[in-house]
Amino acid sequence: MFNRLRTLFSRKSAARQENVAAMDRKLVQRMSDKRLPSAAQLKHLPRYLSPKEKTVLRALGAVAVISAAAIGLKFAGAHLTRVPATGGEYAEAVVGAPRTINPVMSVSNDVDLDIGKLVYSGLMRTNGKGELIPDLAASYETSADGKTTTFRLRDGIEWHDGHPFTSKDVVTTIDRIKDPQTKSPWAAQFKNVSAAAPDDHAIVFTLNEPFAPFLSTLTVGVLPDHLWSDILPENTGRAELNTKPVGTGPFKFKSFTKDKKGAIRSYSLSRNDRFYGERPHLETVTFKFSTDFSTAVNALLEKQVDGLSFLPLEFRDTVEKRRSVKMHTLQLPQYTAVFFNQRKNPLLSSKDIRKALALVIDREAMVRTALEGNAVAAYGPILPGYLGFDSDIKAAGPDLAAAAQLLDKEGWKLDEDGMRRKAPPTVAGSKSKKPVEPPPKQELKITLTTVDTKENIAVAQMIEKSWESIGVQTELQIVPSSKIHKDHLRPREYEALLYGEILGPDPDPYPFWHSSQNHETGLNLALYSNRKVDELLEKARTSLKSEERAALYGEFQKTVIDDLPAIFLYSPNFTYVVSRGVKGVEEARIFTPADRFAEISKWYMKTKQAWR
Repeated sequence: MFNRLRTLFSRKSAARQENVAAMDRKLVQRMSDKRLPSAAQLKHLPRYLSPKEKTVLRALGAVAVISAAAIGLKFAGAHLTRVPATGGEYAEAVVGAPRTINPVMSVSNDVDLDIGKLVYSGLMRTNGKGELIPDLAASYETSADGKTTTFRLRDGIEWHDGHPFTSKDVVTTIDRIKDPQTKSPWAAQFKNVSAAAPDDHAIVFTLNEPFAPFLSTLTVGVLPDHLWSDILPENTGRAELNTKPVGTGPFKFKSFTKDKKGAIRSYSLSRNDRFYGERPHLETVTFKFSTDFSTAVNALLEKQVDGLSFLPLEFRDTVEKRRSVKMHTLQLPQYTAVFFNQRKNPLLSSKDIRKALALVIDREAMVRTALEGNAVAAYGPILPGYLGFDSDIKAAGPDLAAAAQLLDKEGWKLDEDGMRRKAPPTVAGSKSKKPVEPPPKQELKITLTTVDTKENIAVAQMIEKSWESIGVQTELQIVPSSKIHKDHLRPREYEALLYGEILGPDPDPYPFWHSSQNHETGLNLALYSNRKVDELLEKARTSLKSEERAALYGEFQKTVIDDLPAIFLYSPNFTYVVSRGVKGVEEARIFTPADRFAEISKWYMKTKQAWR
């Protein structure tokens, strides 16, 4: 019995083995016509591999994965790159505060000009190379006689509120500038200009006579007609649109914050997604206002802001040590001078006194010591690179002996304390026999006003020392930058003013020296009036020949230097600071501090990967 059972199980086992062998043969036959096993076949592979073979297979698999990843990374490295991405909030510390963010009204407040540069656009603009190129305009054509210029406007431009931009906006802007009730500082530039709009995309300017700097004046921002047409010209400076502007520029008004006293402490702009040009990468730009440079620099050092609009000399060593920021130093087309206000101090009406004051100034020593080499000496109202510049013009001096002789000749004698005084004129016809106490002597005294910065104070102190060395009593008046415009420049409340004037892209000195610019919004800080100079500047404006303009400006310069309405001192460098986390900031040729934003559309703080 036992033997029968064993035989039975043996037969079944043999049959089972035969079935397994048959199945193996079928599997082999199924893949005989294929080079690679199927997924269904591969899943059985581990059953036929030894532990050693399994280990080798895993190692080979790992090598294959790593090799594939390396090849992929190498390919990506060769074909992918990081490019600017939209985003980032740039904040900049600025000394001062906005007053009138309106291109029709702003010419001297740097804060207004900075914000206006980002909010508004003109028919023309200067790029990062200092070149004058079309902006709102697509093209322009000037007649042979220089009296007519026709512009074709870009298509599809919108104001920040979505309203379409048309040539009517340009006409409204020019008419508002010309209206005497507006009191625009641009009025003199457009006095003899008329604008007409034959259609929505064309604007024709007609001039009474050729005007050489005309194209450069068209960098002035354009106002929206649909918002300004209902505002009376005399109310231009008081309109709400001056703090909440609507323009066509790369950034638009977002918000501002005020302190308890009502002063604006910060001002934010957001990216204009409708911008017709190269759209900016930065999402927002915020200006944070300070009343002094110490506070502004501290905000930069503590990384509360990403940039500083201007870096005074006294903070450069401290900031330069910070690797997280980069200083950009540019040559600004500006001269700093001592402007004499003869109306405020009648003593300055004497040319000999003004000449004596000029003779004791040592410009080279001033640049070398007070300014630590961050400027070049200036001897006249025309700077190097501008039409009419004469490198042979140099100021005489310093010559203390010659200066003293001039003052002696005017009757100003040195007193016991080393200061100059003279007796007042005697009154003729007095018959009184009683002894009369002599009236006090008249002092030769001048107040020198300047803005509160280290370099200005250092220069002012050098001037004070120089003037007092010949017996001229000098009093320094140091004014915060936030008050200089309102309290001193506009009302012309100064006797002698140490201040800088920034020239534009065109060499035209008219805005600074023509007698028509003596009013409170004008830039003639010396209140200078000379009919010959007026005629030279007027003629130069109408000349389209560079050689003729250069000759006229040369004659103008000689006359001004001879009249001495101001003592020209130096042309300073302009330094601003930006965090290294802000990319795309390139050195540029600038005409105003606001021109540092000429290529702000290229600035970025965020990046993304893209195929090359």
